[in-house]
Amino acid sequence: MACLLRLNCGDPDSFMEDNKKRRSLGPELKQKMLHNVVSRFLLFASRSLFFFLTAVFGLPSATVLWGQELEYPMEYRETYRGDYRIEEGGHFVQTLRWEEQENVFYYEVEIEKQAGVLWERHVRERTERSFLEVSLSPGIYRYRVRPYDFLERPRPAADWIQFEVLPAQQPELSRFSPEAFYLDEDLAWSIDLFGSNFTEGIAVFLQGSRGNLIKPDTVIVEQEDRIHLVFSYARLETGSYTIQVINPGGLTDNLGIFRITFRKPVDINISAGYRPMVSLYGHINELFETRLFPIGAYGRLSVIPFKKPWGYAGFELEPSWNYFRITQEYYTIRFQMPGGMLYGLYRYWFSNRIMALNFRIGGGIYTVLNYHFVFPNTESEPITVLIPAIGAGVSFQWFIKRPFFVEAGLDFTHFFTVDNPQPAYLRPFTGAGWQF
Repeated sequence: MACLLRLNCGDPDSFMEDNKKRRSLGPELKQKMLHNVVSRFLLFASRSLFFFLTAVFGLPSATVLWGQELEYPMEYRETYRGDYRIEEGGHFVQTLRWEEQENVFYYEVEIEKQAGVLWERHVRERTERSFLEVSLSPGIYRYRVRPYDFLERPRPAADWIQFEVLPAQQPELSRFSPEAFYLDEDLAWSIDLFGSNFTEGIAVFLQGSRGNLIKPDTVIVEQEDRIHLVFSYARLETGSYTIQVINPGGLTDNLGIFRITFRKPVDINISAGYRPMVSLYGHINELFETRLFPIGAYGRLSVIPFKKPWGYAGFELEPSWNYFRITQEYYTIRFQMPGGMLYGLYRYWFSNRIMALNFRIGGGIYTVLNYHFVFPNTESEPITVLIPAIGAGVSFQWFIKRPFFVEAGLDFTHFFTVDNPQPAYLRPFTGAGWQF
């Protein structure tokens, strides 16, 4: 049993001598243990203070990573920083990490480099932390970690872990094509980057002046000097951008300015067409059987100064005219209804950029003009009144060949008359127009 408690089996005299040596090292071991406990407490306290300040005051907009201030989004920093940093002068420092163990005084780290079929010792160091920072040249390496307890007795070493240090290449951007996306004209949203030292795994994104980020849906490294990017229209935002690239080694480059904008700041549409009216409810429905009034026309002026990738917004002025004729057994009612509506307009484009849906809502005023009864031998005195109205509608617009377009839609209009119940009409329409 005594042999099992010793590092090496031997005679009793040597065992007693070993015990004397351990007792003589007691104060030194206590000092080391105290130093280790204090250092770990200070490390814990500093980390806790850092996280507390981060939670209360937040992090600065540019965090120091890789030894320099970068303005790249945090998601890219975390993805591409790896276990290394870049110091001033382009000096790389790699970090080897392992799981921290309990009751460990220090760790001994061995690093070997592959030389053909053999492995040569490259680094052998001690550290009290659960990581080691080294500066290694490109090559294939392996390392293992052996922990030592507070009596400086070695524990079993971990298995060898193999890794590779790749040469980091500095990407260089020289130009890009096209110079801008025009959201009101283009149908394809792709950019070709030209330069050098582009490798697989490179990260590319557009960074706006406001800090907003646009990531491509597809990044294709076609050659070492060319990258093809494909973007989704739904992600595009108007503005000026810098093209940023980060290779898997963390080296970066940027080039600008790339613009996402509209070729025309304002769209003006003028159209005209046919518009009948169909009585939906009201006093006419209660008194007469006639529901359809087929004679009518409209004109429309649309001004759209607000353009965004998610849609256009503006206003629309719509004059219209309809003729009413209600025939009964002994008389006929005739009148005209000229008037106009002022709408707020929202336009949603389909992906082909030649078809759109228009949604409108607004109000206006109409005139019941020359309302009179026609009898076999006489006519009543005409009556003319003004009536306000509110309405909403939807229409489909198709640019067959720009700037010419056709449109068709359906509006709902409610009229505020003195008669009860007040009338409402469905007003289908179809027409054609021109965009300026």
